[in-house]
Amino acid sequence: MYAADVTSRFGDLTAEAGSPPIPLHDLRHGAATLALTAGVDLKVVQEMLGHSSSVLTRDTYTSVVPNWHEKL
Repeated sequence: MYAADVTSRFGDLTAEAGSPPIPLHDLRHGAATLALTAGVDLKVVQEMLGHSSSVLTRDTYTSVVPNWHEKL
């Protein structure tokens, strides 16, 4: 199965469920945000996302998750 197939199928499923259109990539951001909010270590989230460095993860999500660093 190709990425376009997964994206298309996800769109079909959300439409069938009566949900508003949700870009599949938003689920990735949502998962990372929830993980950081729950106190998951930044390095773990970095590896989960496949980022090359934790700096990228930190820079991307520090504005989304206020006070995430206080949970460390």
